[in-house]
This record gives sequence, structure tokens and C-alpha cells, in this order.
Amino acid sequence: MLLDIRSLSKTYPNGTQALKSLTFAVQEGEFVAVIGLSGSGKSTLLRCINRLIEPTSGTILFDAQDVTHISGEALRRYRRKIGMIFQHFNLIGRTSVLNNVLMGALGSVSTLDSIIGRFPPALQEMALRNLEIVGIAEKASVRADTLSGGQQQRVAIARALMQEPQLLLADEPVASLDPATSHSVMRYLGYINRQLGTTIICNLHFLSLVREYATRAIALRQGEIVFDGSPSEITEEWFRHIYGDDAVEVEIR
Repeated sequence: MLLDIRSLSKTYPNGTQALKSLTFAVQEGEFVAVIGLSGSGKSTLLRCINRLIEPTSGTILFDAQDVTHISGEALRRYRRKIGMIFQHFNLIGRTSVLNNVLMGALGSVSTLDSIIGRFPPALQEMALRNLEIVGIAEKASVRADTLSGGQQQRVAIARALMQEPQLLLADEPVASLDPATSHSVMRYLGYINRQLGTTIICNLHFLSLVREYATRAIALRQGEIVFDGSPSEITEEWFRHIYGDDAVEVEIR
């Protein structure tokens, strides 16, 4: 068992209950899609898993180790095992694609070396290999802000791979992309899952992408799990239960 979530809850200071006693486990090698309306708790869940947000209650076990309240060096070691991909890429536009990917290895070099961009050859070779994995190695020397949105997201994926993560968290990685580009990005995530064996938890809005790329779907509604199973089992009845009686499937494609 790679990840074991037990009775996880999160209540924000304004009283909003984002997560309500979630319990589920993720096996190594799974591709789990988390679905649900905006505000259902998807992003809060991922941020609790990587400890960007402190849970209100419950337990997070990673590789059978309790990481719910760790801090300091223990937290840094834990986060190095988890890659994170965001909706808005978070690249440094004025620097090269290669340097952006190398930023994923900051824990492997000194602060001074990272500031002046002095990375050892082995890390530079690793960065180029990761760019090859996402099909964009030919752009290594160009500025990141000259790339399209889909290309920038692929750079962000390559950057996350620099950590050689056991778990890759993707928070709506294709929400700002058109359908064709979304499939392109998801194909690379699927390759990383199947060929590299990396476990992935990915927040998605597009049901067609969930059915095509995920091995499992977890649906949240108002902070609670309302579905956990195969994406192929999400029938029209389940769809309306997850998204509401007035929802139409075309809205999330």
C-alpha cells in the first residue's frame, strides 16, 4: 500500500468543511482520477496529501509511515518523494526550458549552485532525458515563455520527474488547455504511469479523459466520497449523483 488515507477532514478558518472524513487507499502503480464539481474538495485533498495544507483531523500514511504532522527535515524528505503538477504550470518564463526542468532537482544541489544555475552534468543529462519522455527535448534551450500552454505543461511534468517521485499529484493539469492539447498532455501522464510505474493521482473535470487514462475514479461531492471504482462504471445515474440532477455530461466532456 503506497498511500493510506484514514478519516481525513479539513475545515478552513472561515468554517468551510472542504473534506469530511475521507477514507481510501492507493496501491502502487494506480492512476487515480479524482473528479467532482469545483469546490468539491479535490485541490484540498491533494494539498493535504503533500502537506501544503495541514489536515484538521485524520491520518495520512505513506509507505506505512505516518506523515500527517511531520515537519522540518522529515517533511522535506517526504515531499521529495512526491511530484506536483499544477494547472498554471509555474514556470520561470525568462529562463530556458532546461533550467526550468533542473529546478525540480533543487534538493540535490546547494542554494548557491541553484541560484547561479550550476548543475552537475549528471543532472543535466537527467533533465534532457525527462524532456525526451514528454516529447519536447528539442526545446531545451528556448525560453519557457515562448512555448504553447500544452508545451509548458509538459515542461512542468519533466520538472516533476526530476524528483524521481513515487507519487505524482496533478491538480487539474489540463483545465486551461483545449481538448486536443489535453489529450496530448494526458498521453504523457499515461506513459509515465504505465512505463515508468509512477503512481498518479490526478484531479480532472473531463470525464472522457478519466475513462481513457485512469485505472480508477474517486468522486467527491461537498467534501465526501460518493463514488470509488472503475471509470467505466460511471453511468448516467452515477454522473447525476456526482454532479447534480441538472448536470449534462457535455459540460465536462
